[in-house]
Amino acid sequence: MIVVTGSDGIVGRALCLALRSESIPFLPITHRRKLHTDPAALVADLTENILSLEKYCDNITAIVHLAAAVPHSIECPDNELSAEKTRCMDNNISSLQKLTNAQVIYMSTCGLYDRSLGMVKHEDDASAIRIESPYFSAKLKGEKLFTDSQLATILRLSAPVGSGLKPSVVLGRFIMAARSGAPIQIWGSGSREQNFIDVRDVADLIMKVLLAPHPCTINVAAKVPTTMVDLAIAVVKAVGKGSFEYSGQVDPRDGETARYSISKAWELYGWSPKYELAASCRLLLNEKFDN
Repeated sequence: MIVVTGSDGIVGRALCLALRSESIPFLPITHRRKLHTDPAALVADLTENILSLEKYCDNITAIVHLAAAVPHSIECPDNELSAEKTRCMDNNISSLQKLTNAQVIYMSTCGLYDRSLGMVKHEDDASAIRIESPYFSAKLKGEKLFTDSQLATILRLSAPVGSGLKPSVVLGRFIMAARSGAPIQIWGSGSREQNFIDVRDVADLIMKVLLAPHPCTINVAAKVPTTMVDLAIAVVKAVGKGSFEYSGQVDPRDGETARYSISKAWELYGWSPKYELAASCRLLLNEKFDN
């Protein structure tokens, strides 16, 4: 059986759909019950302990650890308190791994890379790493924790796009503005980059790793990044109405890049993204956007 933590997140939902479509036994774990949550999901606070999982230990063959205190809202800011929650979850899942000797897929982030560098970032280039916040510090520590086990594949994820997208993230804001007919506000020069990857592609790679695990670190990202201007254009086209304008507001992240090599994923798994940004935007046209 495969344990999926963070099953209620946007990657978790896509992965659970993929596992179910292949009739693969899995245990989804979420920290709170929502209306859209799989009724079979186990509600557990992974920052507390793993006692609720011990009865499953004999059957656990793999753990896909997606859960983290991701800073996307006022309720979960990027501070030491939230970072400690992420570290507690990681330590508890590491304990579960030791009990079961299960393979782990640990979801990390491309946010660990120095966004001021214009070069393409590769997984094995330690010089490209720059820790800028408590959350990123916790994720780097988590990478080391699971790498030391020799039974983990680390996936560094860029900006996932899919059902359940938070309204606070830039793509959610742009879509909501376009749907209302209001102009999308572009801060700064609009040249800041983000790298959007469809969760269906992320789930596809996770499925491949589950079948043939490799103890290494792999970037999970789109082939090319998207500037804020290009994102606004894509959203307006997908929605079929709206416009964009330069707001005059300074973008404190102007000039940031999001360029990541995905050659390792191709070499190991023959994986590259199938869904372009336009397809991801169309999928979200009727999204309610969760708070």
